[in-house]
Amino acid sequence: MPPEPHRARRFDDLSMKAGTPKTPRKARAPKPRGHFEALDHPGHLIRRLHQIAVSVFLREAREYKLTHVQYASLVAVEYAPGIDQSRLGKLVALDRQTVSDVVQRLCEKGLLERKQKDRRTSALFLTGAARALIQVMRTRLGVVDDIILEPLTLKERKQFMALLAKLVNVNNELSRAPHSADAE
Repeated sequence: MPPEPHRARRFDDLSMKAGTPKTPRKARAPKPRGHFEALDHPGHLIRRLHQIAVSVFLREAREYKLTHVQYASLVAVEYAPGIDQSRLGKLVALDRQTVSDVVQRLCEKGLLERKQKDRRTSALFLTGAARALIQVMRTRLGVVDDIILEPLTLKERKQFMALLAKLVNVNNELSRAPHSADAE
């Protein structure tokens, strides 16, 4: 009997698979003793690269107490002045709670201004301080990118970025908060 929709799946429910993979996989040969299996999976490596990228970004932005998500949100408001919070979340691919928290923090820092559009929505605009910060951070993002991509040749960097963009674009709808072109 499949699990009830309102309860979380338990490990003993795993024997009742909902479906099969799109393409069958060959059984993997056993790895040598001492091999850490997680390193064979793209999700784990992507998570690790994300941790590294965030760490490098935070180091470059530490004096401004700015996160990469806050920076992306500022750049999105620069791209689409007057954007509302819902569209901002879709453009930057953030869930509703996260975008709400980010906008609140950026307003508290004096980097975003809210102007009432109607009774339910506000238009978001950059402050002068935000515009200046974006300019400073653009120069630092070059450093961030260079540090992250430094092990790759120029050809490998272009190839990596093309493959990364392809993976993100093709798998966009699998995200809890997909990017939406409608937000642009």
